Amino acid sequence: MLRSRIPQIVLNKKAAGRFDGKHPWVYAPAIVAPASPLDAGAVVDLVYPDGSWIARGIYNPSSRIRVRLYAWDPETMLDGQWFASRLARAAELRQRWMTAENTHFDAYRLVNSEGDGLSGVIIDRFGPYAVVHISALAMWQYREALVEWLCQEHQLRGVLLRFDAQFASQEGVEAFEQWVVGEPPSGPVVFEEHGVRVAVSLASGQKTGYYLDQRANRLRAARWMRGGSVLDVCCYAGGFSMAAAVHGRAEQVVAVDSSRLALEAAQRNAELNEVGCLVTHRADCFDFLQRCVQDSRCFDTVVLDPPKMAGHRQQVGAAIRAYHRLNSLVIQLLRPGGLLVSCSCSGRVSREEFVGVVAAAAKGVGRELQVLEIRGADCDHPVHSWCPESEYLKCVIARAW
Repeated sequence: MLRSRIPQIVLNKKAAGRFDGKHPWVYAPAIVAPASPLDAGAVVDLVYPDGSWIARGIYNPSSRIRVRLYAWDPETMLDGQWFASRLARAAELRQRWMTAENTHFDAYRLVNSEGDGLSGVIIDRFGPYAVVHISALAMWQYREALVEWLCQEHQLRGVLLRFDAQFASQEGVEAFEQWVVGEPPSGPVVFEEHGVRVAVSLASGQKTGYYLDQRANRLRAARWMRGGSVLDVCCYAGGFSMAAAVHGRAEQVVAVDSSRLALEAAQRNAELNEVGCLVTHRADCFDFLQRCVQDSRCFDTVVLDPPKMAGHRQQVGAAIRAYHRLNSLVIQLLRPGGLLVSCSCSGRVSREEFVGVVAAAAKGVGRELQVLEIRGADCDHPVHSWCPESEYLKCVIARAW
């Protein structure tokens, strides 16, 4: 494909004044509508109003993100060779990481969307299975090449390809979920994470089935624990709960989630690890915490890991208020010297904003915090320096007095 034949998308003058040309997302209000309609999935060149070249990407007239940028070298063509090179680069990083750690993980993120220069696709591997979660039309077009690469480079029994209904509707694509390679496992897939056995139901789990991004944080938080009682709020499959019981010597773990399936998974993981101290509660986290405060309950450790609360800028204010309320409640439940593990997975809420919210919540209820660590996602979830939203996970570990 010759560069001269690639359609051009022009930034409007207002956007051009503040766009540095590096962020991989170009929203609809930032561009001049093309003079003639372009096909969804067309490769395009993004240019400034004066015609100077910025980057190359893929166009989608149905998406709020009108253009996803993938190449900042005009000689780079978004073809199969380019795609294969990005996948190889992602795989090499994981191999280097595990070599540096002198370990091997059965479950890890193989491709991390913007963090690996492939905006719109994540791949998580769970032993002999891979789950491919696509969220952009741009990457949907490469699905056959992606599956072929997985089969050639990795020994897999099965590949689950998923395009969730929420993302599919935003991208003008039909939702899709199918085992495109092999047969689905007969039951949960079991793997080991830092000595903790984890069973994951790939088809029914959230996202790709399990939150691998918190792997290192679960272990690190457990190492700060000194036994006692642990409250795990929004526990999902009980990752923090199991780490607390196995590594943190917890004597009692109370796991709370609004999802019945999540609590069943947590209980299954407790049985796998012969953990007898787990008690589960199905409840709304706000209601449960409010009742605990009213009943003057106390815990030695509280883990708070709620779902994403801000998907776009307009939701940031509401998200910050919700984080403030949740943290105000859980801090009141901590005994003096108790451990707080407070998390946010909202990329639109910055690390500084979130730490500020946690500190303000403590001040508001008359408690002080010693911040011990501020952490992010594990190393198989790299962050792209041009896309700060890709640093979505924040984990504050602190002592409350």
